[in-house]
Amino acid sequence: MNIIEEITDYIENNKIEEALELILKNEEALSDNYKFWNLKGILCIKIKEYKTAINCFDEALKINKNNIDLLYNLAYTYELKKDYCNSNRIYKDILLKVNDEELKNEINECLNRIKRNIELEECEIIIKNTDNKVASEFGDNVYNARSNTAESMLDDEKPLVSVMVQAYNNLEKYTKTCVECILKYTTDVNYELILVDNGSTDGTFEYFKTVNHPRKKIIRVTKNIGAGYGGYQGYLNYSSKYFVAIANDIYVTKNWLSNMVKCAMSSDKIGMINPCLDNVSNLQSVDLGYKDFDDMQQKAEEYNISDPKKWEERLRLITLGTLFKKECLDTVGFMDYGFFHDFGDDDITFRIRRAGYKTILCKDTFICHAGKITDKGAEISEQSLRKGKEIFRNKYYGIDAWNDVNYEPIMMQYIQETKRFNKESIIKVIGIDVACGAPILEVKNKLRNKGLFNTRLSAFSTEAKYWLDLKTICDDAVEVDRIDFLTEHFYGQKFDYIVMGKPINEYGNPYKLVTQVLNLLSDDGQLLVKLKNTYDIITLLKIMNITLNMNQQNLYNVLVDEFNEYLKTKGYFIKDAYIELHEVGESLKKDIKNLISFKTDNDYNKALVNNYVLNIVKNKK
Repeated sequence: MNIIEEITDYIENNKIEEALELILKNEEALSDNYKFWNLKGILCIKIKEYKTAINCFDEALKINKNNIDLLYNLAYTYELKKDYCNSNRIYKDILLKVNDEELKNEINECLNRIKRNIELEECEIIIKNTDNKVASEFGDNVYNARSNTAESMLDDEKPLVSVMVQAYNNLEKYTKTCVECILKYTTDVNYELILVDNGSTDGTFEYFKTVNHPRKKIIRVTKNIGAGYGGYQGYLNYSSKYFVAIANDIYVTKNWLSNMVKCAMSSDKIGMINPCLDNVSNLQSVDLGYKDFDDMQQKAEEYNISDPKKWEERLRLITLGTLFKKECLDTVGFMDYGFFHDFGDDDITFRIRRAGYKTILCKDTFICHAGKITDKGAEISEQSLRKGKEIFRNKYYGIDAWNDVNYEPIMMQYIQETKRFNKESIIKVIGIDVACGAPILEVKNKLRNKGLFNTRLSAFSTEAKYWLDLKTICDDAVEVDRIDFLTEHFYGQKFDYIVMGKPINEYGNPYKLVTQVLNLLSDDGQLLVKLKNTYDIITLLKIMNITLNMNQQNLYNVLVDEFNEYLKTKGYFIKDAYIELHEVGESLKKDIKNLISFKTDNDYNKALVNNYVLNIVKNKK
């Protein structure tokens, strides 16, 4: 057996060290033998010395330049080295030199393999370094567990907050001032700035590139296809514990972000926080009475003093300048694509509450909403509202985002006398047929404003569709049953405030019902109830066979004075009474006057009353 055969035998039997020793011993003597260089190259491939292998095959080809085996081995080595360009070139060169069909098929398979490898190499490779991370802990409850897991998903050098500004044109009118306010008035929080140009054509993208912030991301959407798309791109690219979405017509103020972060950090159960603004509905507006921009900033600075008494829990929020916790958004998702524009904010508030989180209106924080009028047009806006309301009702099985979230502002005027309570007092409140529960939540907020933090809510409803939303806000029992079984569910309990959402004369036996309800009232408690006016315009027109498109119920005829006399027999009386008017336009008022002959203006004004709102207390004389 000669040296070449001996080296070949060692390699084929994987005796690497013996083959290497024999090659080194005979390298000088066999330096002009192409078979020797070929074997040395094969050995180098086995020990993954690809660069040396290539040099060996090159030396062999200098001696025998058209040898197919040498060319194949060289191409294969380049392939192993992931030098697909040279590998591809040599394989193709081999195809030109051979006629054997079997060998051609083999080379074509090599070329296809290279093509697949090139495609794989061209994909984006994402490497997440978790060397210094630890697995998230379970936590004491679901909120701790979610928070711990969300934290483990973030990078170590994460900012605390991601502030996203979305802009579509209006560069000079709004956007520049919006961004400048963020830069100037957000110096006390570590944040990243995400600037989304949602298809602007006025130089917004160029302006965003000039914004000086150490943690800045710019997202450019080439064509505006809706605010939802731009907002979603910002959401996909945030990287912090909290996420804030800012429209370009919002001007932030001093302490705006730190105030909301303090609120968010105060409880694991808080998932969503909204500041107060101007030019917004849903009782989220604050009028600072400013004269101009500078005056606004000055008054906002005086207003924005962190105060937990002003953190009000809400059933629904209009999302302007809203702060979300990461774990909360991860749990419920950023948006429901079914809501094109309107009612998307109602929807996300409901989803967040139903996931167990609290949604808070931060009344210690004001930011300016400079945009006052929608640019969609009245007709399109009306269509959007109507469609959004219908979608919401269908999604939530009959819940109306507006009518079922009634804050009862007239009734809430009675939550004034709280001297009987101290900071340690546990105040019990129950709502009876209060829909989703906004009135009892408002009682809780009113008491919180006065520094009373220990309010516990219960609820009773005759409609099962409200049970889940009542559970999201109540600390104690939520019961659903016929009104006849109210006292059985709360037997022996006493409440400091009882709020009835439906007028009491809409029930079958109002006098019997009020007697049962009074049995649940503490000695110093307040019963807040409505009494439907049975001599109103609806009744009068109905007598004339004219029906208005208004909610009409079968009512018991109960007069306020007669009702008060009955209460006195039970040791109670109507301490306060306000009127709640029908929402009737001026033109309809004129038509009513023409149809009905009122003897006096007083009779006419009484007919416009929808409900009497009563504050009933115990007679202690």
